[in-house]
Amino acid sequence: MSIKRWITCCCVLLMAAGCGSAADNKSPEELLALSVSGLSGVDRYAFSGNTGIGLTEISPIKAMSFQGTVENHSNVQVKANKPNTLASAIHPLEILRQVEASAQKTELLPAESGNRTAVLRITADAKKAKDIWTTRLRNEFSALEKKVPSALVSKSQSKPGGGNGSESALEKEWMEELARSKVQLEKMLSTLQVQSQYRLIIDRKKLLPLKLEEKTKLKYRADGQTRTETRLTKLAFMNLNGGAL
Repeated sequence: MSIKRWITCCCVLLMAAGCGSAADNKSPEELLALSVSGLSGVDRYAFSGNTGIGLTEISPIKAMSFQGTVENHSNVQVKANKPNTLASAIHPLEILRQVEASAQKTELLPAESGNRTAVLRITADAKKAKDIWTTRLRNEFSALEKKVPSALVSKSQSKPGGGNGSESALEKEWMEELARSKVQLEKMLSTLQVQSQYRLIIDRKKLLPLKLEEKTKLKYRADGQTRTETRLTKLAFMNLNGGAL
């Protein structure tokens, strides 16, 4: 081999090495961590997706769609097709942080990955996943406790002579129902088992998340029966113009 050809070959190899992805030689755990820290460094972006939960093989999963924006890292605005639901309280970065914090096993899926993207499969630790859902459901119940259903208010107003007496009766009925529901919730949480798995697509060069899919199975006992519910969530990250981050 001539010196000229040898130099040419070396240049080609150097150029190929220089074009390497930022994801090269990173473990799946590192890729997950870098995608979370990468998103935390983006001060303005948009997101969209859908989420739904239903009894496995009994009732269909009715998906709720949502879309939103993040400004100044933490100012989140969400619009959902069903207001006052879990979908309207979505915070993309917090979701990713929960995925990372609860991860028990993180794998790269070579068959689904490519030159531009890395696809991770993340299996959550069962106890940590249960803790996340226990906190989430209790917070949802606490928010419910602070609200008086508009139906009860309108009912009391529509009754002839509906004054303080009827309002007190309705409030008592509401509080008693809340107490019963809280007992049922705590019983359910004491038997709750959670299995969560995620599929995360990451941009190899920017090390930013592109899409996140979640499948969570919730198994618990209620009314003397064992029940299983499945939640499916899909979340896409993009810039404010709708393009890739």
